Amino acid sequence: MMFKFTEEDIEIIEDYRENSKLMVNQLIINNGELDVALLRDKTEDMQPFSYDRESVRVALEKLIRIYEIMLKYFYAKERKPWTLAYNTTVSETERLKNEIYIDYFLHATSKQEDVEAYIETELPAIMNFVGDVDVPYLNIDEVLEIETDMPEMLIAPFTKIKDFKDIKLIKLDDGRRLPIYSITLEKQDLQELTEQEKDAVYNYILTSADVVDQKLKECADYDKNNFENNENIRKLEQLLAKYEADIKKKIEFQDYTEIEKEADDADIARIKMELDDLRDSNSNIFEEKKMAIDFITKWKKNVSVYVMAEFKELELKYEAVSSVKKETKENKMKKLEEQAKERQAKLEEETLEEIAKSVNKECDENIVLVKRLLEDIKKLINRQQNYAKIAGNIGANYSALNNAFEMKKSAQSLLSQVTDIKDKAKELCDTQEDREVLTEALLEISKISIQVGTLLNYLNNPRSSVGKVKITRFEEMTIIEENELKRGIAETILNVRGEAELKKLKDDLEVLEEKGAFQRFIGFFTGANKLDEAKEEQIEIMQKAIRKTLSQKMSLVYNYSIHELVAEIEMFINDNEDDELVEEDMYILENMENELRRNFIISDSKVQEIIEQRENRNLPVEVKRITKRELIEIETYRFLNKYGYDRASDEQEPEYADTMQSEIAKIVEYIRSSKILN
Repeated sequence: MMFKFTEEDIEIIEDYRENSKLMVNQLIINNGELDVALLRDKTEDMQPFSYDRESVRVALEKLIRIYEIMLKYFYAKERKPWTLAYNTTVSETERLKNEIYIDYFLHATSKQEDVEAYIETELPAIMNFVGDVDVPYLNIDEVLEIETDMPEMLIAPFTKIKDFKDIKLIKLDDGRRLPIYSITLEKQDLQELTEQEKDAVYNYILTSADVVDQKLKECADYDKNNFENNENIRKLEQLLAKYEADIKKKIEFQDYTEIEKEADDADIARIKMELDDLRDSNSNIFEEKKMAIDFITKWKKNVSVYVMAEFKELELKYEAVSSVKKETKENKMKKLEEQAKERQAKLEEETLEEIAKSVNKECDENIVLVKRLLEDIKKLINRQQNYAKIAGNIGANYSALNNAFEMKKSAQSLLSQVTDIKDKAKELCDTQEDREVLTEALLEISKISIQVGTLLNYLNNPRSSVGKVKITRFEEMTIIEENELKRGIAETILNVRGEAELKKLKDDLEVLEEKGAFQRFIGFFTGANKLDEAKEEQIEIMQKAIRKTLSQKMSLVYNYSIHELVAEIEMFINDNEDDELVEEDMYILENMENELRRNFIISDSKVQEIIEQRENRNLPVEVKRITKRELIEIETYRFLNKYGYDRASDEQEPEYADTMQSEIAKIVEYIRSSKILN
C-alpha cells in the first residue's frame, strides 16, 4: 500500500534535492579536511554551504525530519533485505574499500539495468548496495509522486560496510571497462542520550558553530597563502641556484674581486634569510591549519553524536508504532500452539492435493526460518570477533558469553533436517501411488513440520524490552556481549588506575614515615605530628578502599558507559600529569583512551559533564570553619567519590546463560526422535 506523506514532508524532500543536499550531508561527515577542500574549491553552481549558527540549526532540523520521513516509508512497508544500485567512479569505489562506516545519505536507484545503460562518467563503475532488514531507505520518487527513468533512492546514514566484493567486469562498446561491486551494509548501533545530555550537546554545537565557520574560512585562506608561499619559495630557490652558478663561473675564470664577493655573499645571505622566513611561515600555517581542522572535526563528531541520538529516539518511536500488539512470552507460545493445532485439524479435512500443497509450503517456511536463524548467528559471531579485536587492541579481557559456534553447528544440522523433510515429501508425492497411504504420510510430515515451525517462531521470541520496544533474543545477546566487552575494558582501566594510586599512596606514606627526629620534635609543638597522623589514617582508608574495589569482580548487569571510562582516564591524567612515579601508567591509559575513541563515538561535551559532576557532587562541606584535619578527611571523601572507590558492590550476580543453543539442539533431537526421516 502506498504510504501517504504530508505536504510538509514533500516540501522537505524537494528542498533537500534542490538546495540542502550538500549542507545536510557535509554536516555529519566527520572530516574537517573535506570541508576545507570543499570551501577552497567552491564553484558558482554549488549548493549553499556554511557552518554559521543559523545554517547549522536549520540543517539539523532538516536532517532529523528527512530521517523521520525515511522511517515513515520504511515502517509502512514489509521490512526485508534489499539491493539498490549506484552509478559512480572507480576512484570513489577505491575510497569506500578503505572505509568502515558511511556517515551520510547515500543516493542510489532501484533499477540496476538502467544504471548500466546510463553512463556519463569517464571512468564509470557500479556499486550494488545490499542492505539487511534493519537499514532504512526511502524512494524519493514515491514521496514526490513522480516517475523517472531511474527512481532515486535514499539510504540511511550511519551504516557499516560489512563486506565489499568485486562481482564482475563488463566490457563497453568504446573499449572501456565497467567494474561492478557489491557492498553489504549493516545498521550501526545508535546510542541513546537523555534529554539533558542532548540539550548539552545541542547547545555546544550551536554556540561553537560561528567559531567553526570562521576557522573553516581561515583554513581556506591558509591554503591560498601556502600556495603563494610555495610559489615564492620556488622562485627564490631558482634565484639562489642562479647566483651560486654565477659565483662558480667567476671563481673558475679568476675574475672575482673581493668587493664582488662580499656583494654576492650578501645577496645569497638575503635570499637564504627570505627562504627561511617563507619556510617558517609555511610551517606555522601548517600547524595553525592542523589545529583548526582538529577543532572542526571534534565539533563535527559532537554533531554526529547528537544526530544519532535523535535518530535513535525516532527509531524507538516508529518501532513501537509498528508493533500493534505486545505479547508476553507465555501468551505468544500459547497462541502459537493453538494456531498449530487449528492448522493441523483443518488440514485433515482437505483433499490430498491441498494437503501436498500445504506440506510443501510448511517445509519452505521452515527452511526460510532456519536460514534466517543462521544469518542471525553469523551476525552474532561477527560481533563477538569484532569485540575480541577491540579488547585485544586495548589490552582488556573479553570472552564471548554465548557459544555462537555451537549454535551455528546445531542450526546447520537443523537446516539439513528441514531440507531433507521437504525432499522426502516431494519423493513421496512422486513415487507413492496409494492415495490413502500418501495422505497419511503427508499428514504425519505436516504434523512434524508445523511443530518445528512453532518452535522456530518461538525460538527468537522477545524476552526483554528496551524502553517501550521489545528486543529479540539475538539483540539481547548482542547487548550482553557488548556489556561484557565494556566490563573487561572497565576492569582493565580500573586495575591500571588503582595500582597507580596505590603506588602514589605508598610513596606518600613513606615520606611521612621518613621524617627525622628533629622534624617530629618540632611537629610536637606545632601540631604537625597530629596532622601527619591524620594523613596516615586517611591514606590507610584510601588504600583499603582501593584494594577492596580491585578485589571485587565487576557486575555484568551494570550499564557501563564508555563516556564514564574516558572521563575517569582524563581525570587521572589531569590529576597526575607532573607525577613521574605514574608516568608509565598514564601512557598506558592514554593509549587505552585513543583505542576507545577509535572504536566508539565519544561526545567530548558529555565527557566534560561527567568530569564536572564527579569533581563536585556530594561533598560533605557545611557552612562553618573547617579545621585542617576535617579538610584532609574531605579530600579523602572527594577522592573516593570521584573515582568510585566508595561504591558498594556486595550483591551476588546470577550467572548469565542463554539457552539458544540447547533449544536449537532440542528441535534437532525432536526431528530425529520423530523418525520422520527414517
